[in-house]
Amino acid sequence: MKLKIQSIKDYFKSKKDKGLKPVFFKKIGDQNTSRDEMKKNLIKVLESQGFKIKNKK
Repeated sequence: MKLKIQSIKDYFKSKKDKGLKPVFFKKIGDQNTSRDEMKKNLIKVLESQGFKIKNKK
């Protein structure tokens, strides 16, 4: 099995060429963001996409 590694720009270009839009590509943090902040940001993004989160604190 051969794996092909693409850059993010190539990934989005290939999706655009196929007529698809990336739905869940939102930035939730960077290398300096704490794990708790990333978790909070991820929950916000998922809720904005229509997901319902159980047991969130």
